[in-house]
This record gives sequence, structure tokens and C-alpha cells, in this order.
Amino acid sequence: MALSVVLAAVAVATPRAALLDAIAPLNRGFSAKPADRKAVAAAIDVLAKAAPAQQAVPDIGGDWELVYTDAPDILGLDAQAGPFVRCSRIGQRISEREGTIENVIEYEPREWATSLFSNLKGDRLQQRVVTSFARREGAPATVDLKIRGVRLLPRQALGVSLESAPPLQLLGPLEPPFGSFEVLYCEGPEGPPLAEGDSAADEVVRTQQGYFSINRRVGPGEGWGAD
Repeated sequence: MALSVVLAAVAVATPRAALLDAIAPLNRGFSAKPADRKAVAAAIDVLAKAAPAQQAVPDIGGDWELVYTDAPDILGLDAQAGPFVRCSRIGQRISEREGTIENVIEYEPREWATSLFSNLKGDRLQQRVVTSFARREGAPATVDLKIRGVRLLPRQALGVSLESAPPLQLLGPLEPPFGSFEVLYCEGPEGPPLAEGDSAADEVVRTQQGYFSINRRVGPGEGWGAD
């Protein structure tokens, strides 16, 4: 292993661990109080300064799951879901080849519903907001987004797998701007190395509105399923 890689790993190990410790009890940010969010923001700042400068947005293709955010529109999803379903997982499916990011929100029945109707257990519905993305010229760590449309993918209903069912989708001919985000920290071949013994890369981004999202890359068995 090159000395530069070893030094990079040492530099980020402590601030990375401190950040993950800070977000661990916060339920993806849903249970965070203002003081918690302030502490997480400070930990992100320390990590971003300790890591080598992000020279470019690396290959971010694959499935990612949200582990923390302070964005109000995301934190309001569970309450907006209503009394029957809850927001179980949030994340992204990114295709470098197609230049798309699908923002995935997965819903499942609330616990009280599955306790009354056992055949609802495991039911899942995914809502995906489809965007195109491009790395911004002259700003190597910034990604610009344009919205393409929405897809709905029922994964399971009443205990029956619907993985092979075609999605319901509304994709328009126009692609208006949909904001941007800056990659503050991203592990992998083109960024800081993974922590020893860790098989999943972490990514920290800041949206155009100034909110943070921390995502973890997930493998095929934990990902978002077939398109």
C-alpha cells in the first residue's frame, strides 16, 4: 500500500469514527435535536478538512442508503406518509453509464397494521424521483441535477412478490434544473480509502440549500432491487 494512502487513512480515521458515533443514535436524523445537528455539522467539517481535497466527484455508481440528513423535506417524509405506512428506507440508485440518480423512498406498513394483518408484513412500495446529473465544469466536487420524472415500484403486496412487475412511471420530455450538491467526502479508489475492516463506502454531501446527507454504499443483497 502506498505511503500516501496510509497517511490518508490515518488522517481521516478519528474524525470519521467521531462522525459515525455522532449520527449512530439519531435514527437517520429523524430523532435529532438542534444540538445534535450542530454537533454533526461540526464533525462533518472536521472530517472534510482532515480528508484530502476532493479533486473530482469519483465514480458514485451503485446503490446508496441514507444514514443521516438534516434536510427538512426528508425528515418530514414519515409524518407525511400517514397512519398506515411508514418511511422505512431512503437512498439513491446511481447509474454513471446513464447519467441518472434515482432518489428512492421506500414505504412499508406500520407495525400496528402488520400486527392486525400478518399478510402485510414485508410489503414494500418504492417511490423514485428520477434525475439526470452532470459534474460541473470548473467545480470538481459539484454535481448539477435536472429532473426527469417519477417512478413507482411495488415490491411486495399482501405477501406476494412484485419484483418483476413493470414500474408505473411519468417521465417528461423536458428536464428542468433540480438543484445541485457538493461532495465533501467520498471513500473509494478516487478518494480516502475505506476504514480497515469496512466493506461499505461512506459519502458526505451538502445540498445547494446547505443541508447535509450521509450515505452508505450497499451491496446487491441490500440494494433497491430490479429496475
